[in-house]
Formats: sequence, structure tokens, C-alpha cells
Amino acid sequence: MKLLKKSMLALSVMTLIGGMAFAAAPKNGKKAPARKTVAKKVVNKKAVAKRPAAESYTCGTERITVTYPTTKTAKVVTKAGKVYNLNVAVSGSGARYVSKGGNVEFFKGGKDAIYRGPNNIEKSCTRK
Repeated sequence: MKLLKKSMLALSVMTLIGGMAFAAAPKNGKKAPARKTVAKKVVNKKAVAKRPAAESYTCGTERITVTYPTTKTAKVVTKAGKVYNLNVAVSGSGARYVSKGGNVEFFKGGKDAIYRGPNNIEKSCTRK
């Protein structure tokens, strides 16, 4: 008899706990709305434009600087100040960029590169 009373008491307690959990659940089957957090206002924060990474190369006697404004473009600047805007091109390995007319080409693979200027002379380059 005592075992039956203890079992009934345990069953009653579990039912009571389950009933409280059921009563706490939303009635319409939807999740309870999340609490809204208040964002702090940031004052006088200026946006800073990122500068593209610049790499310097020595190509024979010529020195060039290459920047990558986007993932699909490269900008080659010679020591004389000539600027060539190049677009990504198909390459077996490494990264290859070619000018619109095809007269300037820059091919990069690791620390070494190949630069073909407008005079159509190909030069081996080393990154500094």
C-alpha cells in the first residue's frame, strides 16, 4: 500500500510539472516573440576606404608596382609613372592579368612574376 501511495505521489508531481510547462507554452502554436535589443548609436564614425595591397617588383632594370583594386583587376604602375589597368585572364596556374588591347600582361605565381610591357618585351620579375 505504501508503494502505491509513493507511486501515486510521484505521478502527481510529474503531471503537475508537465501541466505547468504546457500552460507556459504559447496557445497559438507560434514561438514567443524574441526580445528586442536596443542598439547603441554610433556618433561621428567615418567610413574608411580600404587601400588595395601594393606589391613592388624588379623586372630586369625596370621597377613596377602592382595593386589589386578588385578581385578581377590589377593596376600596374611603372617607375616612369605609366599606369596600365589590367583585367584577370585565363591561366593554368597563378594569376594572369592582361590589358584591354592585350599589349600589356602581368603573370604572378608566388614571389616571381612575368611582366610584358607595351614594347612586347617579356621580363622576369622578383617581388621586393
